[in-house]
Amino acid sequence: MDGNLTALQFPVAAPPRPGEALLIAPGVKWLRMPLPFALDHINLWLLEDGPGWRVVDTGYSMPRTKELWE
Repeated sequence: MDGNLTALQFPVAAPPRPGEALLIAPGVKWLRMPLPFALDHINLWLLEDGPGWRVVDTGYSMPRTKELWE
């Protein structure tokens, strides 16, 4: 290593709260849904698609997540 390490820089000050969508770019929203594991959340993405949105969700089908989707 050359000693020229830099800290990670994030595009937003704080992640979205569970079930809330955060606009991060035109036509792209970021969501987080809780998980009951050491890895305590999953990231999801909403992509604007004409009059609606497409969801990229790689999480688990769980009651709490379904509740937040409602």
